[in-house]
Amino acid sequence: MEAVELSQQQSARMAELPEDYLVVGVDRGAPLVRKPSGQIVRVHRNGRLAAATIAGRGGPASVSSASN
Repeated sequence: MEAVELSQQQSARMAELPEDYLVVGVDRGAPLVRKPSGQIVRVHRNGRLAAATIAGRGGPASVSSASN
């Protein structure tokens, strides 16, 4: 996994996530976190969580709004 420098907002959001949320990767500089439900969410630089989805086979990941 590549090293990523988190913004202050990302660090604050990551610190407040429950223990059962697991960091599973990084996409374009944003951490990807797996919720206990299995949903993968991206932590944006402003600290907001958004659902990470796959655009298509071999395509880049895209994002849609998600509630935490």
